[in-house]
Amino acid sequence: MKSIDFSHAGGFPLTQDELDYLQQAYTECINAIATLGSDGSTPFIINGMVQSVPGAGLLAVTSGWFFYNGEMIKFTGATVTPIGTDVPIVQITPVASNLTYNDGSLYPAVLNKTATLVSGPPVTDATHFPMSAAVPFQLVFGLNGRESAWNSISVGTSTALGNVTGAIYYKKNWLNNTLHLRASLTANSAQNFNASPGALFSIMGNLPAGYIPTNSANFTAYYFSSNLFKDDLAVSWIKHLTSILTPSGQILINFIRPEVSIVAYTIVFNTIIPLD
Repeated sequence: MKSIDFSHAGGFPLTQDELDYLQQAYTECINAIATLGSDGSTPFIINGMVQSVPGAGLLAVTSGWFFYNGEMIKFTGATVTPIGTDVPIVQITPVASNLTYNDGSLYPAVLNKTATLVSGPPVTDATHFPMSAAVPFQLVFGLNGRESAWNSISVGTSTALGNVTGAIYYKKNWLNNTLHLRASLTANSAQNFNASPGALFSIMGNLPAGYIPTNSANFTAYYFSSNLFKDDLAVSWIKHLTSILTPSGQILINFIRPEVSIVAYTIVFNTIIPLD
């Protein structure tokens, strides 16, 4: 981050170059923060700019700030009544004030941009965009705060342990520190599970560091069929299986041996697990 040390004695040599350096220091920081949500080409509402409909055909937008094309711009609230094919448009107005330099030169050096709401055709350019195109900053910031692609673990247990096959998919949301976990797993040799009531937990896989909860997290896996079947003692209908994600990253499922006529069955789960 750019900065200037003003603590030295002797008189600081303030020139246009130093002032430009200071201006770059804060504009670069603003851009770095604001583009966490996008590349900056999409108009992002930073604060305010709350929309309401005070009457038929009206749109009111409160004052606030938005980020557009690499600039933070102040918005003055307004109410419009679009007619025909017109839509509410955010109109950006550049303003330049002149300064007289030491050599007598006059330049438009003091620059500013403000914006307000008008009614017009749906145009998008450097100084206009439809109000409907403005996106709350937290929306895309939230999307960027979680993984978009799924990670996966291939499951394949031995025949003695039910010959379970399939894949477990997982991804993380850093904003609320949660794990999204889903799977479809088939026990191809279901008669090899321990007999009731001694059903055991089987390890389906291990999650890597960063995807592991601080405490054991219980969740439910469901038998994937509309027709249920009974366990091997013909005591209980199999509807769901107890499952655990341990603090060491193990994914455990308490598979149950089904009645003798069932040689295989599939389970599914789709759950959100807090990691703290």
